[in-house]
This record gives sequence, C-alpha cells and structure tokens, in this order.
Amino acid sequence: MLEPESLLAFVAVAEEGHFVRAGDRMGCAQSVISKRLKRLEDQLGIRLVTRNRRSKVGLTREGLQFLPTARATLAQLEKAEVHGRRLAGGQAGALRIGFVFSAIMTGVMPDLIRALRVALPALEIVPIAMETPEQIVAIGDDRLDVALVRPRPSYPAETWAKCVHREGVQLALPAAHPLTARKRIACADLAANRFIVPQFREEAGLIDVIDRIVKIGKLPPPEVVRTKDFITAGGLAAAGTGVAVVPTSLTALALEGLVYRPIIDLDFRLELVLLCREGLPQAIAKVLRAAGTRLAR
Repeated sequence: MLEPESLLAFVAVAEEGHFVRAGDRMGCAQSVISKRLKRLEDQLGIRLVTRNRRSKVGLTREGLQFLPTARATLAQLEKAEVHGRRLAGGQAGALRIGFVFSAIMTGVMPDLIRALRVALPALEIVPIAMETPEQIVAIGDDRLDVALVRPRPSYPAETWAKCVHREGVQLALPAAHPLTARKRIACADLAANRFIVPQFREEAGLIDVIDRIVKIGKLPPPEVVRTKDFITAGGLAAAGTGVAVVPTSLTALALEGLVYRPIIDLDFRLELVLLCREGLPQAIAKVLRAAGTRLAR
C-alpha cells in the first residue's frame, strides 16, 4: 500500500521542482525526500521524475499523469482524518435517539434536537419512535444512544438518567358521553366506564392512573382495554368504546369527536426521563446534560 509520506514527497518535489526546497517544505533532509520518492517509484514500477546534477527536477510523462491522482489521494486522506477526529469529538457521525410519543407532544424531543443541531450542526440525528420497554432494551444493547422514556425503577448499566418533564393528566371522552356536560369530573363519577389504556406492553405508567382512580373513587375494578399508542386510544374513545386518561399534552390534538375534561380529585404526574449511554463523545454528552438540566426546570 502506498504511504502518505511518499505521496507528500512526490507532490512537494513536483511543485517545488527541487529536492532541497521540497525537503525544506516538509521539514526534512534532501536525502529523506529522495528515499521516499524512490520507494514510491519502486512500488508503482514507474519513474516519476527526471534528475540532473543541479538537483533540478522535472516530471516524466508518467509523473505528470500521476500527479493529479497523488494530490486527490492526499486530499481524501486529509478529509478522512478530519472526519475521524470529528467523529471522536462527537461533532459528526450519527446519534440514535429513541422517544415515546409524548416526547413530541410535550416539546421535549424538538427542544433536544434543536439544541443538538445548534451545537453540533454536522451531527446526524436519527430519531426512532419506540415504546419505553423497547427503548430500555435497545439502549442496553447499544442500539440506541439516547432514550426519552417513562421512568423505571432501574436502568441498564453504564447509563445516566434525568427527569426532564412532568405533566398532569386529562380524561378523554367521546363527545356523546353524558359526563361531557360537566366542566370538571371526580373519580367517583367514572364508575361503570371502560378505560382505554394506551400502553399495551407496559406494566407501569398510565395503568397506575387507573388504579389511583379506582382507589380514590372507591370503584369496583373496571374493564380495561389496552392499546399500543395514544392516537389509537384517542380514536377508540372518540368512537365511543370507552374513556382514556391521557397526558395533558395530548389535548393539543384536536381529534374529532373527542372531548377532554380534568379530574378534580386526581393529583397524578406523568414523567419523561432522558436516558443516555455513558461514554458518548464529550461534545455530545455536554449538550445532552445541559439540555437535560434546562428541560427539568
């Protein structure tokens, strides 16, 4: 394989037209330049320069044709070195960010991406929509770098977590539901209602809200229908198949046939957690920690 030092020596000799000046340019002796050039010629099997007693140098026909290739190769090597250093510093490459739907609705995800784009414009941000359990597994398996998830009692090793958002909940009802006539609803009013829970594969989170409602309202265990996401839950509620307890941020979605009401005796906060792998490049980690602190205020 050709050595960069030999290519540099050839380009310097070609541009300076003199071994001594080429050596001065590269900060080495004329003999070093001559050896590097000879090694390159031996590797290629062609003569690149013509020499005379006064050390003046000209290019052979092959040397003239090879010079553009040598320059392009050195430029590509320099580009590769710069890119590698940017990757090491977190200024380039891809950052895989998992997120739950609420991270979009609350503005947390847009805010985080905006901060990263401002600080690291060459960084490729790869957003991946995933539910919390899948994100926890993915970040532990090194398939995600950053995750925006619902809180869990524990997280994978070599990660750090910070709560970045808290919000209340609202009751989503079909427009024809009798309770829409009320501006405020109590837990006890929700007896005999079917609850649609938009967390099909999770055993924590909004399912805990239903348990709290049952306890506060002294209700019998209700029928629970689990769905995969908030949009499906809202659509099912709008269709009259039940009611759903949803994050307040979801009320920004004006789904036809759906009405939102507060539950006056339910004090429940849903949290979003920023979960990051340790060992990310310092520049990325700095932005993530700063964004986490700002969002948590």
